[in-house]
Amino acid sequence: MKRRARILAGLLACLMLAGCNGFLGSRASMEELLRAPQLAGDYGMIQSALNEWLGESAQLKYPLSGELVSPFLMSDYDGDGVQDAAVLYTTSGTPNVCLALLQRDTEGKWKVKDAIEGLTESVDSVRFAHLQDGGADQIVLGYAASPEEYYLAVYSYEDGQILSILEQPCEQYLIEQITSKSCEDLILMGTSEEGGVQIELLTSDREGSFRQVAVMGLFPDRFVGCASLAAGVGADGGQYLVLDGWTGVSGTNLASVLLRFNEETQQMEPAQQIGTNELYEASFRNVSTLISQDLDGDGVVEIPTQPEEAGLLNMSQGRRMDFIVWMDYTSPQPQKSFGLLDEEMGYYLELPMEWEGNLLLTDSTEYENAVELRSLDGEQLYMTVRIAGTAESSVGWTRLGVIASRQIQARLEPDAVIEDPLYRLSRSLYIL
Repeated sequence: MKRRARILAGLLACLMLAGCNGFLGSRASMEELLRAPQLAGDYGMIQSALNEWLGESAQLKYPLSGELVSPFLMSDYDGDGVQDAAVLYTTSGTPNVCLALLQRDTEGKWKVKDAIEGLTESVDSVRFAHLQDGGADQIVLGYAASPEEYYLAVYSYEDGQILSILEQPCEQYLIEQITSKSCEDLILMGTSEEGGVQIELLTSDREGSFRQVAVMGLFPDRFVGCASLAAGVGADGGQYLVLDGWTGVSGTNLASVLLRFNEETQQMEPAQQIGTNELYEASFRNVSTLISQDLDGDGVVEIPTQPEEAGLLNMSQGRRMDFIVWMDYTSPQPQKSFGLLDEEMGYYLELPMEWEGNLLLTDSTEYENAVELRSLDGEQLYMTVRIAGTAESSVGWTRLGVIASRQIQARLEPDAVIEDPLYRLSRSLYIL
């Protein structure tokens, strides 16, 4: 017993000593915990070069969203055909995100050339862009100061220095080749002083700075904000923009605007193929997540619409589903795709075009988590769509895809006649 007591006393003393040291050094320990561990390989050498240049261990900062989610941004920033490195980080003395640019020296070692402090404490998104003539890339950083405050900054590297060539508040942005120039353009969306949606088109001049090409305000009596912006080609080969705006009293419904850049007037203008009032009415929809997009990857941005009779044909009580028609209003034949949207699971199931207006959606009485597509009188069953577990058998069903660890399966009835020879059930699911 005495021996055990001595051991416990010794352990307690060690814990007390460790506790004192831990308390006195808690601030330093926390600082070290916030620092990223040393990486191996090329990234490790870049990180070591940055720390040596700073004289302290930098905290690497990761973008919060987007395709580029690494603090290491590898690209050619001076147009010499050799890959450079940029790093997002903070230090003990700079709470805002900083951007450092590194290049290899004649011995192949990474060296910091310049650094610049950003606008906020975190970076929301990162994009590479070719906004200026020449082979160099620019870095486009989106900063989210708060859910209501979003800023965009564009950085270039010239003559050994990082230059901030644009810093501007916006709600969303898009990088596309809209004008006839060889480089890309920058489209910013925001709210005008009058409260409506405003689109600003910027393009670089010969000196490398941005100049405002066109500004267009969109119907403050209709739109209260911008939900999304997409660019694509039209049936005539021109470049078009599709803006989805929040509308309605509550600001939760969506409607679309179709715009095209006029080379003669150097302005963004509403497309001539459909009137703005007509498009507003046709594209008005109550599904807040249903935005315009290039659905089938052909370069055309399709606009989703909810047919007026769709609600009357939906008899399902178990799932939030809608009949949707995707339209290309730049074409003389605008209908592109018809199908069924599952709002809860976030997928769109393309159906034969000849079924539009001739289907009744009902809950299945035979299968759980399933709906049936029937004739308008309800007598003939055409297709059953169900949600099943990943381990559940798909014998007799077409497995369309997996969403949130659940299978989407469908089954066509043998007597369901489809006139479209190109329609294939196995290729008809789009995850939105």
